[in-house]
Amino acid sequence: MSNIIPFVYNSKPVRTVVKDGEPWFIAKDVCDILEISNSRDAISRLDEDEKDVAIADTPGGMQSMTVISESGVYALIFTSRKPEAENFKRWIRKEVIPSIRKHGAYMTPETIEKVLSDPDTIIQLATALKEERQRRLVLEPKAEQYDKFISGENYQDMNTVAKALGWGRNKLFAELRNRKILMSGNRPYQRFIDAGYFVVKEKPIQMGGQVFNKPQTYVTAKGVSWLEKLLSKEGALV
Repeated sequence: MSNIIPFVYNSKPVRTVVKDGEPWFIAKDVCDILEISNSRDAISRLDEDEKDVAIADTPGGMQSMTVISESGVYALIFTSRKPEAENFKRWIRKEVIPSIRKHGAYMTPETIEKVLSDPDTIIQLATALKEERQRRLVLEPKAEQYDKFISGENYQDMNTVAKALGWGRNKLFAELRNRKILMSGNRPYQRFIDAGYFVVKEKPIQMGGQVFNKPQTYVTAKGVSWLEKLLSKEGALV
């Protein structure tokens, strides 16, 4: 059983639980904040270790609730079209996570009282803090990777973009060729390069003992946002 730890973001509830010393977020609350209408589909795309079910004690009694890890939250933020997503990510990282991790647990009045009166509680919190620090070494690079991805100066290959949009690489290439965004060789038309959606870089490859430069298409952060909106608007993304 997990106790609900409530937070509020822009007057909307964001409920969390702590499982094995790790913060998890009620999936419904995160999807509501990010205005993800098909939450079931969005959650199904997360990695298995980024989603789980928690039995939580709520005002309505014990309930089984879908929860997502911190890494899972970043993954949903990454795919969100909502402009507020970046502010939500910053709030998660700078307020919610630190408040839970500061002592390895959310310091409710009951927890504080136990710390003051029970030495075993101090040991448990210290152990949890150590585990959280170890997990942070894994999670922080993911958050930094997200920051780099949305940087205007950054660009990603089509494999990465296709995965972020929930497409296969070849399927996305075919769709963009059909829409006259890419040419037959999967290079973007010049007007889309000029618009700042794509860049083409020469990638060295080795064949028969010789090195050749092969043009490779990359998508800018601006291009990712544009593609996602374009495909969603015209019904290509579900």
